[in-house]
Amino acid sequence: MMKWFRVWMTVLLLLPAAPAAWAAQDAASVQAAEAVVKQAASDALQALHSQSKSELAKPAVVHKLVSRYILPAVDIQASSRLVLGHYWRTATPAQRSAFVEQFQELLIRTYSKALSQYPDSSIQYLSNRDTSDGRFATVYSRVVPQGHEPVTVNYSLFKTNQGWKIYDLTISGLSLVQSYRSTYSEEIQQTGLDALIKRLTQQNQQAQSGTQSQAGS
Repeated sequence: MMKWFRVWMTVLLLLPAAPAAWAAQDAASVQAAEAVVKQAASDALQALHSQSKSELAKPAVVHKLVSRYILPAVDIQASSRLVLGHYWRTATPAQRSAFVEQFQELLIRTYSKALSQYPDSSIQYLSNRDTSDGRFATVYSRVVPQGHEPVTVNYSLFKTNQGWKIYDLTISGLSLVQSYRSTYSEEIQQTGLDALIKRLTQQNQQAQSGTQSQAGS
């Protein structure tokens, strides 16, 4: 899907200049997508900065912030569908539901860990070099952790009935969707989708138990 989309966008860029109305729609689409990313990131960072270091040391606190401020901007089901690839088409409704639930928890924990490690990060948004057909857009940024090298983070979004939603992150050139898809595809081939769901469930439960233990200490 991503490969097809990028090729299609490249063809668009090689076409003669679009009519003014189309160009205006493209710019408006990209700006709307950027606004979603900026709002989610700004709210999350502001919430982080309002917490004391002792609170940020509690995984449950950061987990709650990610769930509240970042998760609403992400289409977990779309990400899950892309991660499973053709296995999504052959999965039962129960398998799909279970995978989405566990994959969502995994992403929340992943985001929480990143935010807790670099709570003093700032974000620089780069000029957008893409156009949009009104359905897909990419937001380019650099995350600058205090005392560390900047990290490029690109957000891939598409427009849903609920507005623009993030379906993939590309960090330092590595797509999270493609990375998980490669790993999970190999695992499913070897042990099956149910085994993957079971492993994710166990990992999330173990992490949750540790989170609750640390939150109560």
